[in-house]
Amino acid sequence: MKRLTALTVALLIGVTMFAQQALWGTAPVVSPEIHDNNTVTFRFKAPKAVRVQLTGDFLPVQKNAKFEAPGIVDLKEGQEGVWEYTTPEPLKPELYSYSFIVDGLRMNDPANVYLIRDVSTLTNVFIIGGDRADFYKVNPVPHGTVSRIWYDSPALGLERRMTVYTPAGYETSGKRYPVLYLLHGMGGDEEAWISLGRTAQILDNLIAQGKAKPMIVVMPNGNASQEAAPGESSRGMVPPTMQLPKTMEGSYEQAFPEIVKFIDKNYRTIKSKSGRAIAGLSMG
Repeated sequence: MKRLTALTVALLIGVTMFAQQALWGTAPVVSPEIHDNNTVTFRFKAPKAVRVQLTGDFLPVQKNAKFEAPGIVDLKEGQEGVWEYTTPEPLKPELYSYSFIVDGLRMNDPANVYLIRDVSTLTNVFIIGGDRADFYKVNPVPHGTVSRIWYDSPALGLERRMTVYTPAGYETSGKRYPVLYLLHGMGGDEEAWISLGRTAQILDNLIAQGKAKPMIVVMPNGNASQEAAPGESSRGMVPPTMQLPKTMEGSYEQAFPEIVKFIDKNYRTIKSKSGRAIAGLSMG
């Protein structure tokens, strides 16, 4: 009787697994697979594809007279239509991005849920740990708080959104903190630094190791015509674009003191020149 019961349970488990596999179409493909020696294998299941390629910022750069672009390599088709490529050399510690190109169409990796948006482009990401790349990870250290804050901008005639990082312990310390105003590049918005730049992870780790003082980091939207990032404003789910009105024509710079005033009013800041810094990328 016990043997029969065990057999019944085994059959039920097998049927359940088969049903799940049938529901999702196939057994999962592992991609990217980071090996112990830091080589990485990428896989893409496409039984009917003619050509599958990989492009990423870890590949040798393509160069021509006009621009530089990430390299492209071909994957090799294996069993059951799974295409595969393994990097010939170990990758150095870093945060990397990549995409597939399937018969000429750029596609994300369906086996990797980790994506970042850069303007209107979504790319998969993965981390090779070690050295400075460990700062990009969520480690067992005290964590700060990330808030999306709305403020009134009379100069621009808009309610606008920005991202603010406060260090671990801010809520209970009663202390005043210096402020770093961190500006994004062209096409970015208030989501750029916190997602692409992994600001919160880096600050958490640097502060925990005593390599940075606890600080408030303010990441505003540098596009004077925008309330907030695409999909986060009253305009709804508009396509992201770099071609925005009032780009780099002075309106944002004139309105910037409103941000400083708002932060000083609503956060425990060091309200002096010595307590403020500003940094940025490209347009920022």
